[in-house]
Amino acid sequence: MRRQGRTFHLQQFLRSAVILLSLTSATGVLAETVRVLFVSSHSTSPYLKFIEHAQQALQNSNPVSVTTSTVSAETLVGDKAATLSGYELVVALGIQAAQAVRQQQPDAPVLYALIPQASWQHLQQSDELHCPEQGCSAVFIDQPLSRLFDIISSSFGKETRIGVLLGPTSMQQREELSRLAASHQMALVTEQVSDQADLLPSLDRLLESSDLLLAIADPLIYNSRTTRSLLLTTYRHQVPVLAYSRAFGEAGAALAVYSTPQQI
Repeated sequence: MRRQGRTFHLQQFLRSAVILLSLTSATGVLAETVRVLFVSSHSTSPYLKFIEHAQQALQNSNPVSVTTSTVSAETLVGDKAATLSGYELVVALGIQAAQAVRQQQPDAPVLYALIPQASWQHLQQSDELHCPEQGCSAVFIDQPLSRLFDIISSSFGKETRIGVLLGPTSMQQREELSRLAASHQMALVTEQVSDQADLLPSLDRLLESSDLLLAIADPLIYNSRTTRSLLLTTYRHQVPVLAYSRAFGEAGAALAVYSTPQQI
């Protein structure tokens, strides 16, 4: 979670959250146990590691006793008997989990994690994000754009032409990208993608006038079906890629800036 230029660790945040939740129980006295539910979009390594480390942190949250449970987003959507009631805190991991939580409409406060900032903002603006009266917050998975521009400046120098593909989710970051490019004495070149069929033609046009492709998280543009074709196209144009995930870096991006589940 980022606020006023500071970074807050999830472990510290969760410990503080469960203590506050115990203090604000209906009886007005310290609750003996705080129940936390993790809703996971997938059963893959990043999500499982995130839950494992968060559970370890919560078990050390004295003086509050914490019990944790886990459910998949698929189960919440497909099982009519599934419910989010009976918990003091719901932690939604990923976009599918966020959508499943919206469908369930829990009364407990919700913490969204392993979600890009652009996706969080897009869900908010489209009224697809559940934020109960008790509140909600988010721990973003992606790096601040300012950090990425600092890395580009250090690695490639000033006057770099930075190409960015913008989709429905990431389009709202265009203004911040323009501001950061100008402040770093760089040129920003963008192409908007509204349909999967336009992806590679848009990328070809973009790379013709770019020195570097900056990958910004957007589910329409960057996903398991498109990564290989995108990277092959950048190889053909001999344009390096700055990516936002470890998997993207291992697939062939020149640079990858990311946080591990433990760090998040």
